[in-house]
Amino acid sequence: MSKPMLGAAGALLVVVTGAAGAQTIVDTTSTMAGQPIEAPAGPLELKAAKVTLAAGAPVPVHMHFWARYVYVESGQLQVTMVDGGRSRTFRSGEMIVEPIGKWHFGKAGPAGAVLIGIEQVPPGRCNTIEPPAGAKPNDC
Repeated sequence: MSKPMLGAAGALLVVVTGAAGAQTIVDTTSTMAGQPIEAPAGPLELKAAKVTLAAGAPVPVHMHFWARYVYVESGQLQVTMVDGGRSRTFRSGEMIVEPIGKWHFGKAGPAGAVLIGIEQVPPGRCNTIEPPAGAKPNDC
C-alpha cells in the first residue's frame, strides 16, 4: 500500500508501507567516527550527486562541516580516517555516514565504485573541503 504526499517544493513523494522486499539500508544515530548526526539549523538545501570511480581511484583527503551520506550503488570504497588510520570498506548496497569535522580519504575497490552522495546544507553553502586546515563552509 502506498500513500502519496507532498514534499519540499511540492514534489510528489510516495511512502510505501509494508512493501514486500523492502529492506533497511541504514538505521543509525552516529557517523562512522561515532559522532551524533546533527543537521544545520535553519532552512536547508538538499544536494545529491552521483560519482563513478575507476578501479583503485583515490578520493583525496577532505572533511565535511555537516553530515554527508554516501550510498554505494556498486563496487566498494575504503574510507580511512587521517587521525589514527582507522579504515573501513563499504560495499555495494551499504551507506556511509561520513565523519563531521574530521579529515578522511578513500580508495575505490578493484572494480571501481558508483556512489550517490546526499547532504543537507544551509542554502548557498558547501559542505566538503580539502586541506588546508582552518577552511570555513564558504571556502569551498
